[in-house]
Amino acid sequence: MNKIFYLLRQTIYTLFALCYFLGFALDMTVRGFFILTLGGASDEHKLRYHRILQRKARYVINHVPGSTFSFHNPTGETFEKPAVIICNHQSHLDLMAIMMLTPRLIILTKDWVWRNPFYGLVIRYADYFPVSETEQMNKKIKTMLAKGYSVVVFPEGTRSEDCRIRRFHRGAFYIAEQHNLDIVPIFIDGLGEVLPKKARMLRPGDMKMEVMPRISREELSQLGDYRVVTRKMHDIYMKKKA
Repeated sequence: MNKIFYLLRQTIYTLFALCYFLGFALDMTVRGFFILTLGGASDEHKLRYHRILQRKARYVINHVPGSTFSFHNPTGETFEKPAVIICNHQSHLDLMAIMMLTPRLIILTKDWVWRNPFYGLVIRYADYFPVSETEQMNKKIKTMLAKGYSVVVFPEGTRSEDCRIRRFHRGAFYIAEQHNLDIVPIFIDGLGEVLPKKARMLRPGDMKMEVMPRISREELSQLGDYRVVTRKMHDIYMKKKA
């Protein structure tokens, strides 16, 4: 009986979350059309759109049915200074958690995300960019950095099925080196338990996100080039997860 009740409850939670997500995508697509297509894609309008995304993302991650979310920022990071923000990757929910941090974000995505029929337009309105278009991506990053935006990269490149830390790709650390940027590491835990990769149903759980201390460009240079930094940062995440 308890198992039946659990399955029924989680099915209802999942359907509610799915309906909310589809409504979110539709709402932000319509807002993007009016604010950016009709209103013009000025810097002011772009920032307005990003602020709406931030507010909605904060609401979503704090109201996942049957779960709790805790946020820790012990150093009081404000994200006012542009940086490369890196984060381990467990779930589709990771994106919502990251977007709540600051409106001045551009997130590097996979091609299928950029072309997704449900929320691809939202991704494009927000100036999130596919990692495959390297030359255009670098130009976009340079432009957005000058406007005070930070770049978000998931170094693992894909969601971890078992929530373990996977191998880090070097792209995020190369970008930080090329553009002379600090790195702000974000650590998430539990999001992959609530919505695992390939799962069709939400699970109850405790989700956590921590903003770790910013690593300055000077500190990164002392560690070595971007290849060395990649290994060092992977070690930090492995110890954090242990």
